Amino acid sequence: MSTTFTFRPARMDEVEAAASFLNDHSRRLHGVDDQPVSELRQYWESPDVDFDNDVLVAEGRDGSLVGYADLGVQGDHVWLDLRGMEQVPLRALLEAIEERAASKKPGASFIGYAAEEDSLVRELFESSGYKIVRHSFRMEIDLDDDPAEPQWPAGFTVRTMREGEEERMYEGHMRSFADLWMFSREPFETWRHWFVDDTAFDRSLWFLAEHGGDLAGVALTRAAENEPGLGWVRVLGVMPEYRKQGLGQALLRHTFAVYARRGFDRVGLGVDAQNPTGAVRVYERVGMHVSRTHLQLEKVQQG
Repeated sequence: MSTTFTFRPARMDEVEAAASFLNDHSRRLHGVDDQPVSELRQYWESPDVDFDNDVLVAEGRDGSLVGYADLGVQGDHVWLDLRGMEQVPLRALLEAIEERAASKKPGASFIGYAAEEDSLVRELFESSGYKIVRHSFRMEIDLDDDPAEPQWPAGFTVRTMREGEEERMYEGHMRSFADLWMFSREPFETWRHWFVDDTAFDRSLWFLAEHGGDLAGVALTRAAENEPGLGWVRVLGVMPEYRKQGLGQALLRHTFAVYARRGFDRVGLGVDAQNPTGAVRVYERVGMHVSRTHLQLEKVQQG
């Protein structure tokens, strides 16, 4: 156990060390790496991240990392991500990142994020005044060699995204997610950084469903860099006027079939457990199961 540590802003030249630390933390909880270096660098370089203030690390006496924290503003909330295996540096990091969050977004509530298995971080949040307000699931399906073909509702067609359709997909994402918990519309350029400038972006794995020329649904997917054989659905959205017709199921089954043909073993996604559109039930109906549970804990700033 480290008895001496310092916390400080992260440095861009230690992105590989930070990713290694986060992967060590993930292996202890889930048995797999969870953080590609490219994704962490993408976060650190995001236009909505003030790198010198929004990302902190705790450094042990020997120079190794013993804790990590970052923040992200979403509407009237600030998300806080806290990782580590030692209580003392984690508590100091939480206090420091809260101070930065309060300065960046005065009056905003803080939302802490923790894996259900991460009892150390969960207990730290709860002892610091956070209360569990939400759960989210990681859901997966093992792919068969011959997955079921999608049953498209009458009048709907599906195709891959064409070059130059980025703004159309952005609008589809924003519209289909507008009624979800804590949704906040982000500028197109920020969205582009996260989705199109992603090192794993593959236009042939972005699908859109249309009805009479109108955009009815989108599935923005990618191959997971950190877990070979896993296809990841980053966004699955159906426009409000086209819901309850089986379109979400059809888009998912289409996605499964594409990944199965490419030799992938599994497809996964993340979903709010209380999603008001009934997404969890849709995913269960196509054969997906919960593989992990995450907690969202809220703390309201005192005036």
